[in-house]
Amino acid sequence: MIDIQEKFSEQVSQFNKYQKDAVASLQAKSVAGVDTFEKFARYNVAVLNDVVDFTVEQARLASSTTEPQEYFSKQIDSASAFGRVVEGRTKEYIDLLTNAAATVTEAQEAAREVVIEAVKKSA
Repeated sequence: MIDIQEKFSEQVSQFNKYQKDAVASLQAKSVAGVDTFEKFARYNVAVLNDVVDFTVEQARLASSTTEPQEYFSKQIDSASAFGRVVEGRTKEYIDLLTNAAATVTEAQEAAREVVIEAVKKSA
């Protein structure tokens, strides 16, 4: 009977250790998740600022030019510049997504390892 109690106590102790390891891993990933959220939120604000800047610039063109040819020329130049900004932002967004995906993959692997270790020890 004492052997069964000792075995049970050992299993409970191991289970507690696995839980502690899993929580520690999740806490680290939670910090990474918050950091990723902040990056995406700040990135989206930056993109909105780009759109506001472009829209205001386009609206001011009508009052800052007198000749139609000048207006259309400046409008095309402004739109082309905005296109380059959007292209750069798209590349930045892809980098953010790639980094976020890597963080999620790392978290999944860490959780998987904890579960595998727990199953091995309990067998």
